[in-house]
Amino acid sequence: MVGRIWPLWLSLIVCCGVGGGIAIWMCNLESVASLAERTGNSQPATDRSYEKLPRIVDPERRLEPLGKTIENNMCDLTALVGMPNEYGEVLSEYAQAVLEGIHASPLARRRFYHKDRGSNAGPYPDDANPIYDRDVLVPLVILPRPEAVKKWSLSTEARSLGWRAEDKASENHGSVYGRSLVFEPGKLSENPISVPAAPLGVKIPSWDAYVPEHDTTFFLKLGKVVDTPSYDYVKGGTLNDRSADLHLGNKDGAKLLGEFVTVPAHPENTRLRWVSIQKEATVLQFLAYSLLDGNGARRDRNADLLTNSRLSPYVRPLICERHQPRINQHDELLLPTPLGWPPTSKEWSESHIQNDPHEEWCLDDWFPAQKDACWVIREAEDSKPLQESFLLMPASEKSDRPVFFIALFAETEPKQLLKELAALYNVSADKALNSPETMARLNSLYEKVRDFALDK
Repeated sequence: MVGRIWPLWLSLIVCCGVGGGIAIWMCNLESVASLAERTGNSQPATDRSYEKLPRIVDPERRLEPLGKTIENNMCDLTALVGMPNEYGEVLSEYAQAVLEGIHASPLARRRFYHKDRGSNAGPYPDDANPIYDRDVLVPLVILPRPEAVKKWSLSTEARSLGWRAEDKASENHGSVYGRSLVFEPGKLSENPISVPAAPLGVKIPSWDAYVPEHDTTFFLKLGKVVDTPSYDYVKGGTLNDRSADLHLGNKDGAKLLGEFVTVPAHPENTRLRWVSIQKEATVLQFLAYSLLDGNGARRDRNADLLTNSRLSPYVRPLICERHQPRINQHDELLLPTPLGWPPTSKEWSESHIQNDPHEEWCLDDWFPAQKDACWVIREAEDSKPLQESFLLMPASEKSDRPVFFIALFAETEPKQLLKELAALYNVSADKALNSPETMARLNSLYEKVRDFALDK
C-alpha cells in the first residue's frame, strides 16, 4: 500500500549513538527538537511509550547453555502478545489440531552457544567459538494475518492497551521506533558516527574501529546506517541530528535511496511492526512480522571491515528466491529493531534504555498475500554455527536443508494447512483429508478463528 511522504524532519533524523564506552561526541548540529518545532512536526510531550518497551534480549540465548529446564511447546504465540488471550487460545487449538490430524512429530535443530576463549580472541560477536548444547524443538510461530491485526488495533479495547493503528503509526511514530537509511554518498559526505548493527542484546566490542580516528569510510562504502538515539550534551542533552555528516539532499551531498522506519504495533509485542519504506517519492506502508535476528558473529576477519558483497560482516545472510526486494544490495526484509527514543539524555539514562543498533529478518505484506500459509527458514549449505546463512521458502517446497525457524499464518482453511504441514513434517495428509470427523472438527475450529470478534 502506498502512503503519503514522511515530513521533512523525519527524513533528516539520523541520530547515531554508539554503545560500549565510546567517548561523547560534541558537535554544533541543530537538535532534532528545535528542527521539529521549526517545521511544525514536534513529537507530543506526553508520549512516554519508551518506558513500556521490553529490554532487548537475544531469544536464541547464544551466550549461554540452556540448562536443564526449557519449554518444548509446539506453538509459539509471541506474535499475539497484547491481543485477546481467547484469540491466542483458538489459534493455538486450531494449529495443534492440524498437527494432530497428520500425526506430526516435532522438528528439531542443533543448538550452539558461544564460549569466550579468553585473551587470545575477542569476545562475541567479534569472535565465534560455538559449543554444541543440545537439539532443540523448532516450534510453529503463529502469526495473525494483517486484516486481524488492523481490525484489532482499531478497536476501543486495543487503543486503551496502547496499540497503535497503522494510520497513527505513519502520522506520528512517537518515542519508540527503528530507522535505517540507505544512501549514495556524495563528495561532501562524511562517515556518520555509528557502529554496525549488532546481534540482539549485545554490543559490538570493536566499536572503536568505526570511529573517525580509525575509520572514515565504513558507512560511506556500506551505503547504509542503522539509526540510534544520540544526545547533544552542549545543548542540554537534547536529541541530536547527525545526518548532517551525509549532507543529504545538498549539492555534492548524499542521495537518499531508501528509508526504513519500524514502529511496534504494541510496545510489548516484539514481532508485529508497522513499517514505512520510502523510495524516492513513494512510501510503502504495511504490517511486518519479525522472525529472527539479522546479525550474528562476525563472518569476515580480514582487514577490510566489509564483506565482498558490501554487507556488514555481522549480517546473517538470507535468500528468498520467491521474493527479495532490495535497494542496491540492502534487503528490505532486514528491518531495524524499534528502540526507545526519550527526548533527553537524562530521561534516557533514568529509563535504562538500550540504544545499540539491531536488525531482524522480517516478512513483509507480500507473504500473507500468497497462497502459501507456512514459511520456513532453513540453514544454507555455507551456514556455520553462530555464523548462519539462511534460506527462506514455503513449507511445501522440498529441501534437505535443516529447519531453523517456522512461521505459520494459522488463519487458513484446513485443507491448505494440512497439505502444507504434511509436506513440512514429511508425513501424509490423506488420512485426515479423507476423515469426515477430522475435517468437521478442523472446520469448526477454523470458523472460530475466522469469526473471532476482534473489532469490539
